[in-house]
Amino acid sequence: MITGLDMVMEEDYNTPADEFLEVLYAAKLEFDGKLEIIMHAGESNSRNNTEVFDAVLLGAKRIGHGFSLAKHPKLIEMVKKNDICIECCPVSNQVLGYIHDLRCHPIRGLIQQGVKVSISSDDQGFWCVKNVSFDYLKAFLAWDLNISDLKTIMLNSITYSTCTE
Repeated sequence: MITGLDMVMEEDYNTPADEFLEVLYAAKLEFDGKLEIIMHAGESNSRNNTEVFDAVLLGAKRIGHGFSLAKHPKLIEMVKKNDICIECCPVSNQVLGYIHDLRCHPIRGLIQQGVKVSISSDDQGFWCVKNVSFDYLKAFLAWDLNISDLKTIMLNSITYSTCTE
């Protein structure tokens, strides 16, 4: 009962995702295209990082972090066209130093451009986080979200999960 494959790694220091392309394509074929790919990509401030490109081209259903997506306008259009959700982890991004002030988080602009976004607490075991409430609170305050925005983000979390109907 496999619903998806989640590629998680520290992308600036480990083997790049394109090294796994053959395996990922083979897995998708083996499951008749029903295997969802969820990739950790774009959690980087490096200009040389291309993981978010690989995630989009592989047809990821959801991209974990997608932080660097904001630097690539054409890729943003592909993400919207391909109905890919960006799973944002605001507190983790701040703690790890990718962004110092959440009001300047690139996801805020992506939401305004119509990119589907969900919020996650990231690495719950590592951070000893029991729920995602703090991430929602920080995002709500920093990104000037309203109740409708929060509802949409929460529904995206369900819609872009690998759960069946």
